[in-house]
Amino acid sequence: MSRPFFTVLVTTYDRAQIVRRCVDSCLGQTFSDYEVVVVDDGSTDDTFSILERIDDPRLRVVAHESNRGIDPSRHTGVANSRGEWIVHIDSDDELFPYTLERLREFIDALPDGVRVLRTRLLWDDGRITPAFVPTGPIDYEGRLRAWEADRSDAGNCWHRSVFDLNPYFRDRRGAMEALRELNMSRVETTMYVPDVLAKVHTDAPNSWARGADASEVIPRLLREAPDMLWMMETTIDEHGAALAQHAPRTYRLFLRGASTQAFLLGDRRKGFRYGLAALRLGRLDALAWGTLALGLLGPWAVVRGTVAHRRLNRLRP
Repeated sequence: MSRPFFTVLVTTYDRAQIVRRCVDSCLGQTFSDYEVVVVDDGSTDDTFSILERIDDPRLRVVAHESNRGIDPSRHTGVANSRGEWIVHIDSDDELFPYTLERLREFIDALPDGVRVLRTRLLWDDGRITPAFVPTGPIDYEGRLRAWEADRSDAGNCWHRSVFDLNPYFRDRRGAMEALRELNMSRVETTMYVPDVLAKVHTDAPNSWARGADASEVIPRLLREAPDMLWMMETTIDEHGAALAQHAPRTYRLFLRGASTQAFLLGDRRKGFRYGLAALRLGRLDALAWGTLALGLLGPWAVVRGTVAHRRLNRLRP
């Protein structure tokens, strides 16, 4: 069987109400040479049965027996993909009908050695991210500067050979993409695409980044804290010097994140060390001050503070 040009990779968990919107958008492309691989990460609702009922030879559904997390699901998806280029989309988002056709045009015009494309996104509130789009190929330092200028989400399209050097973290829970993105940027040249090629919806109640339901968020925060602290500390150890030089606000974000995760694990000494390091880079960092104050009260205070902060963010226009 010949290899398709694209694999569209979708990972999902308990998204029975919205997963069909995403998959239908992936199957409704004007470009024809592609497959869609959906990884169901141990859903407890009807997500898997809804996916199984979609009768399309381009679609393959792979299911985890239990919930393993974002990166393990993406690792499974790549392992079960056949495409030369892999386009990743979250299951609460959707592609436009012309997305793959336009990506193929950009890929055909890429300079030699470029294997990573980042695209722009339209959000359901009308925003477009990233607002800042560098021109031409960018290296590691350029990627850090771009991230410092605009850390908002972008679309992802990679040549499958990228995963040989930078696979997903198959045994880590939580959001590992920041570390993987930095590792990848050290060895890969990136091109930003000026076109808006996907739409982001914010209606998923169990969004990893935006969810604010305490009954869902609190157990996940505590379960993922060990791996999230590992990610933050590894990022600081391996990329801290470059971040401090080229992206100091982003570096402070990682220090603050390490402080939060350490406090969640009850490690006050480490939590204060990272929190004070963040404050040395920005004494007016209200979130760092808040994290230190909550850290004095213990892990549950940090958990409740995190949920409250998420709820405030959801109320902001």
